[in-house]
Amino acid sequence: MDLSRKTLYSNTFCAYRDKYLNRTLCRHPCSYGECDLDLCPIVNDHFANVIFQEDGVYLVVKTPSEEYVAGTWEKTKLDISPELTNEENVIRLALEKAKNTHEKIRMALQRRIRGIYARMRFLKERGKPVGILAPVPPPTPAPELALEETLKEEIEMLERKEKEEAKIEEEISELEKELEKIE
Repeated sequence: MDLSRKTLYSNTFCAYRDKYLNRTLCRHPCSYGECDLDLCPIVNDHFANVIFQEDGVYLVVKTPSEEYVAGTWEKTKLDISPELTNEENVIRLALEKAKNTHEKIRMALQRRIRGIYARMRFLKERGKPVGILAPVPPPTPAPELALEETLKEEIEMLERKEKEEAKIEEEISELEKELEKIE
């Protein structure tokens, strides 16, 4: 990216730029998190990053397009093996798809993929579930018996409160009657 373009974008408003403490963050869904014009998904014509979604890890690649001013985005699902043995293959695929990107973006992409694998190995060594690799179990509906028991407990609690309130009202009315007798 040339210096004039970099100067223009660094001094203009960006909807995704966010100041936090002494850092400038980027809230764009495909960014690397830090506001850096060399790693900006909006400024760069060629861009690549790895993002997490509910159904897996995806490689997103932006390329210039004649049809769209902002370029076209291609999303490729990365197949990460549960044994975590295909790290080099995933990096090779990502770098192949991002061949036209700037060197700084390719290095950040490679660093991010290595970080993802390191985090997954860390979780696996400690016996914790790696959410993306493990199949998501379907949510189990609460049994109706538990719901009925909860409702019964709530009804009993409300009845107890009503009885206590009735006792207090009786005591107040008795005290009022005594006061009337005294006066």
